[in-house]
Amino acid sequence: MIYKKRTMPNELKALISLDKRLPNNHAKKNAVQKNLHIYQAGYNGELEYDTYIKEFQPDYPHAILHDLYLQQDGAYFQIDSLLITPSSITIVEVKNHKDKTVIKANPTQFIRVFQNGDRRPMRNPYTEIDRKIHLLNNWLDNRNIQIPIDGILTFAHTNELAIEHPSPEMKTMLTYEAPAHFRSLPVNEHILDGHAVHNLALALLEHHKDYNPFPLADLYDINPADIAPGVICPTCDRPGMQWGREKWNCQSCGHAGKNEHLQTVQDWFMLIKPKMTNREFRYFTQLNNRNVARSLLAKSGLQLIGERKAAHYVLMKEKSPTH
Repeated sequence: MIYKKRTMPNELKALISLDKRLPNNHAKKNAVQKNLHIYQAGYNGELEYDTYIKEFQPDYPHAILHDLYLQQDGAYFQIDSLLITPSSITIVEVKNHKDKTVIKANPTQFIRVFQNGDRRPMRNPYTEIDRKIHLLNNWLDNRNIQIPIDGILTFAHTNELAIEHPSPEMKTMLTYEAPAHFRSLPVNEHILDGHAVHNLALALLEHHKDYNPFPLADLYDINPADIAPGVICPTCDRPGMQWGREKWNCQSCGHAGKNEHLQTVQDWFMLIKPKMTNREFRYFTQLNNRNVARSLLAKSGLQLIGERKAAHYVLMKEKSPTH
């Protein structure tokens, strides 16, 4: 049973917005677009894995949680996907890139082979999986739960994979092979019954916290003044929608709507800073009327803090995820 579905990572959302608002000649444009492509490819690979794992429907209690972000021993760690069964837990690391991957052993090496023949060493994913196993083990120990934890490395099916002998130390496969691998796992000793599996999944959900890289202007050392303001049309993707007759109007394609400023507000918090004044809202939406701005802000799902000159808006605190 899937207890946590995957959603688009916060940094990917923010990079998409930043790419739209950063001028093409900006010094950080290439770096932003490079990271955008990396995050998008990774997310696409994870979505592919999620599609295949739906085939895994055993007759014993189990829990699947996608994209967990936990803290243990003062360290944060992210798990692409987690499978809990009555006798074991498996951490799944998902990789996705279009180039060939060569895995060598003794010592373990990962090498990306590009289409032009260039070869470049990769960071060893096995080491990262081992780190996550160690931290999750400690997380479980603190809750008096002892259960074997394993890890597997999966690659998107579009990736050419070459594993050279001797065999690597960790199970490595293509994403479509994961369901068959899980079906082959022995479930002999029931360390966790159905109730315990359910409770553990809920505990992991409760302690999950979305990774927050905001604001991206700080993360990428970009002057906020370089980030273009304006309400971007959701139909034609062009900035400059104007407010009139109680709705936003696109001069380019004719699209109109009442809530097009909501994405602009989100862009501000993702890219610029964690609070927004009426004046900053008017600047970023290119809106002149202070009273209209106050009305729109009141309907934007934000929390108003302070009064008069000290008044500003922040994002509402998210409620803990529930099953």
